[in-house]
Amino acid sequence: MSSFQFVEFKTSYKTYNISGAILREDDTLGYHFINTGDVVVFINNFPLPPSAVLDTMISGYMDKSLYTIRFDTTIQPIPNPELSVITYNKV
Repeated sequence: MSSFQFVEFKTSYKTYNISGAILREDDTLGYHFINTGDVVVFINNFPLPPSAVLDTMISGYMDKSLYTIRFDTTIQPIPNPELSVITYNKV
């Protein structure tokens, strides 16, 4: 029988408007990605359409992935590229 442990965490919030790496700290447990823009954003080549969400915060696990993002540039000019990221960090 396994026991369940609560993990204390704090959250931070950041928006990204240009392609590149997502900030990751050593104590990061997981992420909550929200496409708050008007174009598809690719997270490690996974397409996330506008208003969609990708959550990597899973109880009992630590997401050690490194994420990079890029915005769909086939629509010109690019209308409001934006990804909102909530990061969960261990206290």
